[in-house]
Amino acid sequence: MSIRLLECRLRGALVETRVPFRFGIAEITEMAHVVLFATMEVDGRRQTGVAADNLAPKWFTKNPATSYRDDALEMIDVIESACSIGLRSGSHRSVFDLWHSVYSEQVDEGDSQIPPLLASFGVSLVERAAIDGYCRAQNVSFRDAVRANTLGIRLGTLHTELTDRSPAELLPPLPLSRIVIRHTVGLGDSLVAGDGAGAVPHDNLPSTLGEWIQRDGLRRFKVKVSGERRADLERLGRIGSVLETAAGDYRLTIDGNEQFADVTALQSFWEDAIASAGMAQLHHRIDYVEQPLPRELALSADTFAELEAWPGRPRLIIDESDDSLDAVSRAIDAGYDGGAFKSSKGVFKGIGNACLIAQARRANPARRLIYSAEDSSTIPPIGLLADLAVIATLGIEEPERNGHHYFRGLARLPQRVEEETVRHHGDLFSLGRDGRAMLRIEDGEIAVDSVIAAPFGVAWRCDFEEELDSADSLVAALA
Repeated sequence: MSIRLLECRLRGALVETRVPFRFGIAEITEMAHVVLFATMEVDGRRQTGVAADNLAPKWFTKNPATSYRDDALEMIDVIESACSIGLRSGSHRSVFDLWHSVYSEQVDEGDSQIPPLLASFGVSLVERAAIDGYCRAQNVSFRDAVRANTLGIRLGTLHTELTDRSPAELLPPLPLSRIVIRHTVGLGDSLVAGDGAGAVPHDNLPSTLGEWIQRDGLRRFKVKVSGERRADLERLGRIGSVLETAAGDYRLTIDGNEQFADVTALQSFWEDAIASAGMAQLHHRIDYVEQPLPRELALSADTFAELEAWPGRPRLIIDESDDSLDAVSRAIDAGYDGGAFKSSKGVFKGIGNACLIAQARRANPARRLIYSAEDSSTIPPIGLLADLAVIATLGIEEPERNGHHYFRGLARLPQRVEEETVRHHGDLFSLGRDGRAMLRIEDGEIAVDSVIAAPFGVAWRCDFEEELDSADSLVAALA
C-alpha cells in the first residue's frame, strides 16, 4: 500500500445559529465552518477525500481576551500547517502512518506556544480527509477498514499496553445501527414556552426543551452548568421539573466546561445539589460530570489526591484535558472514570482510547469505565456523518448531538446538497418544510445504517467545493 497527499484546499462558510448557544465562557450566534478537500494518491490512483468541522469558539483555547476572529485565525493556521506537513511528508504505507507523521511533527515536535489540543485539531482535518479518500479509493466502509485494519492502525503506538492487539479484538464485533441522542441543554436555552430565557427562532422547529422532548421522544440529556452555584442549582431544578413531566425514564450528564475553580468548589456544588429539595429526583439520574475543572488543573497530582479523598463523589470524565495520546490513560490511572471522543481530537486517537477502555473493562468489569462522545455542534453534509460513522464503529451508544437544534446546516450550499444528503441517507435525514435536510429522530434515536455502509459516513461525492469561500475570504468575513 502507498498513500501520498498531493494537494489540500481549505474552504468554508459562515453559519448562523437558530438560537444562541451558550456554554462555558462562549456564546455562539455565528461561526465559521471549514471543509478540507484533499487530493491524494492511493496505490497510484488519485482520489479526493473530504473532511469538515466548525471553528468552535473558546474550546481549543479559552482565552477571554481574544476575539473570535483571533481564535478562528489560529485554527485555520494549524489546519494549513498540518496540510503543509502532510504534503511534504511523501509516501506512506498506510493512512495511519501518514497521520502519525503529521501528528508527530505538528504536536509532539511543533511550536510549544501552540496548545496541543489546538495543534491536534489541525492534524485531525488532514487525518479525516485521508481516511475518507482512502475509503473511497478502496470502495470500503470505515467500519470494515477498521475491523480489517487496512488503515494500518498500530495500537501499541497509541498505548504501549495495547501492543500486539488489534482493533477487531477490542471493539464491538458489529457497529451500532441505531444511536440514542443525548440532547444538549445550553445555558441560555428556553425550557418551556414563555420562560423568556432565549430567542424564538423563525422556523417551524421547536424552540424549548419541552418541545424538543415532545417532538423527538428524547430521554437522554447533557446539561451545561456555569460554575455559579446558586444559578446552576436553580436552573437544574427547573430542568428537572421539565424532565420529570415530559421525559419519562430519563438520564443526564453534567458538562462543567472547566467552570469550577478547584475540587473544593466542585464538591461544594455537588453536596448542595444532593441536599437541594429542587433536585431531589434529578441528582439520582446524573450519570457523570464532564470536565468540571480547568484543563491545567484537572490532571495535576494535587487534584488526584483531592479526588481520591472525596467519598461519594460523582463519576467524572475528562474532555478538554484530553490533549495528548495518553491523557485518557493518565486520567483513568488517577481515578477519573473515563474520557470523551471528539473527531476534532483525532479519529485514530479515539480508536486507541476506545480500545484501551475496552481492555480495562475486561480486566476490571466492576469499575464501569466510560468512553462517551461529545459534540461540537457538528453539522451535515460531511462532519456529522463522518463523526457518526466513528461513533457507531466504537459502539458509543448515547453520544451528545446538538448541531441539529442550534443550526440548520450549511445555508450557503445549493438545494441539490440537501437533496443528495436525503437521497443517500434517508434513514438519517428527511427534508423539512423549508427544503433543508433535517435529522430524523424517533423515540430519541437515529438510524445510521446508511452511514456505516458508506465509505466514511458520506455516500455521495460532495462535489460542492466551488460553492464555498476560500479560507482567506472566510477570515475577511469575520473582520
